Amino acid sequence: MIRRIVAVAGLAIFMGGAVLAQARDDSKVYFFGNSLVHHLSEDDDDTNVPHWLDQLAKTAGKGFATDGQWGFLRTFAEGLPPRPNWGFSGVKRAWSPGRQSFGEAGFDAVVLTPANFIQYQKPDVPYDGENPSGVSPLDAMLQVFDFAHQQSPQSRLFIYEGWADMGTFTRSFPPNARSLRRYHAYNLEDYHDWYEDLIETLAVARPDHQTQLIPVGSILSQVLSKDGVLAGLPAESFYTDDAPHGTSSLYFLAAMITYASLYNEAPPAGFQPPSKLHPDIVDKYPEIAAAIWEAMPDVQALGRAQITAPQAVIAPVETVQAPAADIFPERSPVVLPPSGLRPDGVPVLGMGLNGISDWSTQHPFLDIMKSARSWVGHSADQWGAAPTEALVAGGHLDENGWPVSIPDGIIAVESVFLTEQHEGAKSLAGRYRLTYEGKGDISLFGRARRASYGEGRIDFTYTPGDGLVGVKLKAIDANDPIRNIRVLHEDHLAMYEAGALFNPVWIDLIQDLRSVRFMDWMMTNGSPVKTWEDQPQMTDATWSQWGVPLEVMIKLANRIGADPWFTLPHMADDAYVRQFAQAVKDGLDPGLKAHVEYSNEVWNQIFEQARWARDQATQLWGETDTGWMQFYGLRSAQVMDIWTDVYGDEASDRLVRVVSTHTGWPGLEEDILRAPLAYLSLGRMPEQSFDAYAVTGYFGYELGTDAMSQRMSGWLDQSEARAVKAGEAQGLRRVALREYVKKARFEAAIAPVTLTLQEGSLRELTQEIFPYQAAVARKAGLRLVMYEGGTHISALGPLVNDDRLTDFFTEYNYTPEMAKLYELLLAGWVQSGGTMFNAFVDVAPATKWGSWGALRHLDDSNPRWDMLMAFNAAQPGEWEQRDVSDFNNGITRVAGTGNQRLQGTAHEDVLIAGSGNDTLVSSGGDDVLHGGEGTDKALLPGAPEDYRFEQTEQHFLASGPRGVVQMRSIEELLFEGAVGRSMQVADF
Repeated sequence: MIRRIVAVAGLAIFMGGAVLAQARDDSKVYFFGNSLVHHLSEDDDDTNVPHWLDQLAKTAGKGFATDGQWGFLRTFAEGLPPRPNWGFSGVKRAWSPGRQSFGEAGFDAVVLTPANFIQYQKPDVPYDGENPSGVSPLDAMLQVFDFAHQQSPQSRLFIYEGWADMGTFTRSFPPNARSLRRYHAYNLEDYHDWYEDLIETLAVARPDHQTQLIPVGSILSQVLSKDGVLAGLPAESFYTDDAPHGTSSLYFLAAMITYASLYNEAPPAGFQPPSKLHPDIVDKYPEIAAAIWEAMPDVQALGRAQITAPQAVIAPVETVQAPAADIFPERSPVVLPPSGLRPDGVPVLGMGLNGISDWSTQHPFLDIMKSARSWVGHSADQWGAAPTEALVAGGHLDENGWPVSIPDGIIAVESVFLTEQHEGAKSLAGRYRLTYEGKGDISLFGRARRASYGEGRIDFTYTPGDGLVGVKLKAIDANDPIRNIRVLHEDHLAMYEAGALFNPVWIDLIQDLRSVRFMDWMMTNGSPVKTWEDQPQMTDATWSQWGVPLEVMIKLANRIGADPWFTLPHMADDAYVRQFAQAVKDGLDPGLKAHVEYSNEVWNQIFEQARWARDQATQLWGETDTGWMQFYGLRSAQVMDIWTDVYGDEASDRLVRVVSTHTGWPGLEEDILRAPLAYLSLGRMPEQSFDAYAVTGYFGYELGTDAMSQRMSGWLDQSEARAVKAGEAQGLRRVALREYVKKARFEAAIAPVTLTLQEGSLRELTQEIFPYQAAVARKAGLRLVMYEGGTHISALGPLVNDDRLTDFFTEYNYTPEMAKLYELLLAGWVQSGGTMFNAFVDVAPATKWGSWGALRHLDDSNPRWDMLMAFNAAQPGEWEQRDVSDFNNGITRVAGTGNQRLQGTAHEDVLIAGSGNDTLVSSGGDDVLHGGEGTDKALLPGAPEDYRFEQTEQHFLASGPRGVVQMRSIEELLFEGAVGRSMQVADF
């Protein structure tokens, strides 16, 4: 391999007159690095190359100064000019960005580090990661080097080879001897070849740059392999995981190779390795130094340093035969967990709740009207001629959103619900009842069948499918307008009458989660809410327009025993924040923790909150590149401080204060957590106001980009051709063949797409991004959590109208292969130090805009959901001490015929009796009881004097020390603490 390094460097690149490089006395280096250059370790401060470079340079009597930053090639390119975020004890800084430009710093070397898992395809092939512009590693490198060469033309340009990802060679760490041999062979051969090809390509593209390779990975493997100076040592001596990050010894060896490249001389003979390094390194340092220098015998092995009259020699281009269409990787069986797993201990999985809309398949509420679309008006020749905003402005809707009049020229106002519901959602089918108050001309249309009209009610039959159900008002009584419309499945009438809110089918799916995030329920993105008076109300006609009331969110958290995650509106004033916090403190079960976050993705310029933050920053501090993020840090800290004040001594036990960042933008967090401009207002860094640091965990964005469209089309074309061929081989013709192809047309494309994701964006996420962000969290003393994560596979831009691509993505997102990718995602998250994983979202339809729902509808079952539930059931939640009872949920029980006893729990239960003389037992919590027909009793904990009783228009309420019991059709009250005493409800 030494021979190959020399031959390629000398023959493929340097056909001009080469002269020997001169040794250097000083070096000022800027690193565009990653964890192969600088790894933040909890156990060791010396797992980085610059520390050891400084030690070697001092021994040799040479000068060394450095600065650098973490990131990835694309983020380096997109984030220019550089933004240093490294610092090392005892190592001289090379640059003061606040006082001088990059070019004025006087760097004589710029080192650029590619990720170590992109070598499965050529450098000029676009990334398989999130890549809307189709950029390749080569494109990103050229952009960085062009900047460096223009700003600092005296700087030598280096590519840091690093060492390859180990994960593809071993199923677990540490690898066995055979796997380790294969790993080192890969570093010496294919992995190193990729870098040699890259250097040649850079030489052709930029002959004046004289880019050099620092061959770290190949020389390391040579030293550690058979016949090497350090042969035979176990992998754990140098590597700590399969990323692989390493021990101080690994980074010291990497620094020796880097030193030789930067200073053009062997590592100093007089260096005495400290005892913290592996004993063989201490004992054999002279032999190691000689072996490294032997692998770099002259200027040829250094790349293109000190070249006179350089000339790039371009080899003739060979015509390479494209692989045959049938050469596809085959699908392999995927081991899947069983369905229906539930945690016995503390759950670990969080989940975002899908937004409320008429087309959502979530259906969280018993009253379907709460998810209906806002009222709109139609003229004779234009649908939607009077949108909701016009009806409000014209005074045609009351304060709750119910129509009170119809504008001139409008023939009817309408609201719609149950829009485009999946045919598989069998629980939605059945008989429904719409009830209303008031007078007017009201009718149903769309998928409402067999409608039966009565006074104040309409009964109808519904089956899910294409289309919707609509309610139309053609005339409204001005003195008694139609209002308070309710739409209920016949199975839910008694529950709703008793005072229940939530659909038990949906509750059963989400009740075992650790947390639910309310970002979409609160309509956080672009929220207009400023003051407490702007809050959504329980009496709103629909919760799809302004969001779900806080009271409902607290009730849900208590009902399912899950920590709520609130995202407060970006413009909310301090009084709003304080009242919100007080309401949560007073209403949330004490065993649950409120997660609170200021807004959502304030970094994201597609959202109004980001633009608003930028305006606020400009008003405070004038124009600044990072002002909007520093304002986010400032306002987030202020919001958290209000919550902390409200909770007082209970804050540490009942509150989790969350701050988030752009996951793929390394360095942005500095402006959020440290925020020097915010420091002026707070008197401290914002990071001190938080408990958790939140990131995303998405993968697969790249598949829907224009850059991938040709590859995706090619895979789908070939896959369909294979399906046709397979069908014909079975003797199928015409209709039978078409039906076969329709079912099998995507089969062959699944494996190559899976490999692309596994080796591309998913690997980048788990091997680079998660570890980086975990290090940030540790440094700030915060817990790493996820606010959203999972598949991001959907068509983008004009490709959303590519029906075939959408059909494939929709199918692929729920395959066993997708479940396997989730397993790798979850494992990578935990291995990196992540705590609560927050999947996005619970139940949502799969459309051309994305397959976001872990379930596509309430009756769905798929491998992806099963994998998430298995993780929730099996993964230990060891990051904090919580009692399993904190997450216990209530139950829903519906009696049959005969006299029955329905036993409740200590939590929020819904107990619905049947036609007999039943006894309903409330054991604590805000229970909902319905006695039904017959003479029914409620057995309450405690004694009568423990309660305050109240008869309302619809319910009988018993408010006691363990909650409020809401009852209907209950005739007699009994008490566990007062045996023999009873009370007749009719007496109140």
